[in-house]
Amino acid sequence: MIKTFDIDLYDGHLIIIIDGLKVLVDTGCPVTIAKQSSFDFMGQVFSCHTSLGGKDINSLSQLMNYDLDVFMGMDIIEKFYILTDYKQKQVTFSDEPIPFDGTCSTPILRGHMGEVCINMTVKNTPVRVALDTGARISYIDKTLTEGETLLETIDDFNPMIGNYKTQVYTMEASIEKETFPVNFGVLPQALEMPLKMMGIEGAIGFDLFNRYKVLLDFKSNILLF
Repeated sequence: MIKTFDIDLYDGHLIIIIDGLKVLVDTGCPVTIAKQSSFDFMGQVFSCHTSLGGKDINSLSQLMNYDLDVFMGMDIIEKFYILTDYKQKQVTFSDEPIPFDGTCSTPILRGHMGEVCINMTVKNTPVRVALDTGARISYIDKTLTEGETLLETIDDFNPMIGNYKTQVYTMEASIEKETFPVNFGVLPQALEMPLKMMGIEGAIGFDLFNRYKVLLDFKSNILLF
């Protein structure tokens, strides 16, 4: 089965409507959280968590200021090939390979706790970053922002720690042969330490998907864009 959905890019988040349900597609979350214990998607019925770490879908909706029904995580996402096209505001899911003539590819790195990452270069420094379709901005270790000009300070949230403020810097980042500007926030300390323990030094989100058409192949663990 292959199906294309319209995207509601609410504040940079990848949200789709499925049978009247508002669904956040979030590769940065290992599991799916929903109002119900099951979710019917692409002809399959998936089991869902109704809460995680004390957070249910209602509290996550409050953090986002958006009334979600499903917070779709990697336990469902990894079952499909996914092609995002933010310019056309569409995303395609398929259980078979999607033909796509991308010009650049990079490996998707899988962690033992369900995290998905890619390698990037920022300021000539190799960094491993989480691949996060749910992130409105990207993040980088604060040491790499030293000497950079502050763009702005914004409010953001994380499902585990809630709302917080972060300083944002625009910096060039490279994935393989492609270089593009990224708005990087500084990771709050409550996230920085656990991510570093997993070998992760930041996250890439909206800036990548908004600039390029992106194919996520979780069968072969390849990102093509």
